[in-house]
Amino acid sequence: MNPILIIIKDLKNDKKVLKGGLERAIEEGRPAVIAKIIERPEHLGVYNPEAEEYLVQKAWQEVDKAIEEGEKLGINVYGVIKIGPLEEKINEVAKEVKAKLIVIGQKKISGFKKLVFGHSNKEENNFEDTCPVLLIGKK
Repeated sequence: MNPILIIIKDLKNDKKVLKGGLERAIEEGRPAVIAKIIERPEHLGVYNPEAEEYLVQKAWQEVDKAIEEGEKLGINVYGVIKIGPLEEKINEVAKEVKAKLIVIGQKKISGFKKLVFGHSNKEENNFEDTCPVLLIGKK
């Protein structure tokens, strides 16, 4: 069954996003995927594997806490961590898990907005053909 994909930046700021996504999963009787994208622009040039490993470990700590929240509600939940440009990785995860819906905080959509509403010049990053997007929170 196609899951609800919940994109979190950090649990402190994305409590409403997590809650909204988990509620939607319950309403629709679907599993949930909690995804955290570690943004690392490709043009940085400097690669530090120790620093990246630390960021991944911290990301998994947050994703694991989010998974626990879902499991308390009786939802089948699993997590995903990706490293790279936000829009690209969200689209990648959505396609990999065959998401029914993407739930994301509205404040994350500055550069993401064009992509969501089909104004991206990169066809492969257009969500219109992947699945609908639910924006939660204030701009």
